[in-house]
Amino acid sequence: MRIVVPSAPGGTTDLYARILGKALGESLGQPFVIENKPGAGSVIGTDAVVKSKPDGHTLLFGSLPLSTNPGLMAKLPYDAQQDLRPVIHISAQGFVVSVGPKSPFATFADAIAAAKQRDVPYATPGIGTVGHLSAQMLNVEHGTRFIHVAYRGSAPAIQDVVAGQVDLLFDAMASSSAAIASGQLRPVATTNATRFAALPNVPTLRELGYAAGEGQAYSGLLVPAATPTEIVTKLNAALNAAFKRPDVRQSFERLNVTPVGGTPDAFGQLIRQEGERWVPLIRRLGLKAE
Repeated sequence: MRIVVPSAPGGTTDLYARILGKALGESLGQPFVIENKPGAGSVIGTDAVVKSKPDGHTLLFGSLPLSTNPGLMAKLPYDAQQDLRPVIHISAQGFVVSVGPKSPFATFADAIAAAKQRDVPYATPGIGTVGHLSAQMLNVEHGTRFIHVAYRGSAPAIQDVVAGQVDLLFDAMASSSAAIASGQLRPVATTNATRFAALPNVPTLRELGYAAGEGQAYSGLLVPAATPTEIVTKLNAALNAAFKRPDVRQSFERLNVTPVGGTPDAFGQLIRQEGERWVPLIRRLGLKAE
């Protein structure tokens, strides 16, 4: 059995998938192989799963591009709503807004004030990420002038913010946590719905009066649409049980993530809702994938 991760090894989704692959293998009594198929904004890996045999042996580790790619790309080789079947919601995590030691901003309010007067570049790990869209929504709703600087992943974005090349960073908690812990980055806000347990003194955008920028990066498992219901039900039950295991929860918590779980229908509804929220913004601004 395999879990296809449509991104490169070492990223947060890859780490989540490896935690779950191990737990599922132990629960179902057969090994799970993690297969990384990066490229084309997750399209390559997703398409491979869509076209795989619907027998429950090939799962997709899906995330926000399932909802946003229809806006970012003129043509897709599949319809995520029709060609994939949700199994379970794994995680939901907002981004952290951080500044480097050379940044002129002491607070997020400072960044907002500056962005109402001039262009303020901000770094993210890529086009279509929560951080990218969150700041663009602030531009639309609050008249700010945040200018997106897209990087190929979190590591180079963090490096440039720490070096003072860019004054502001919107990045996932899991990838920013090490730099925050070492003092290289200083968090000033989060896009999360609630405060991160690891950052109890860092306010959310909603608390600061900028709820328009609230957003979370979800992840979950899906299978080809024709996969029988009994297989989906079995996988969902095994994963919900895995989320209750202390070792699995601790593995996620070390990445500052709490697994969600729940029903396939609830995850499918989330995918639709995120598309309904972000695709109109993407099209309004004419955003395109790389």
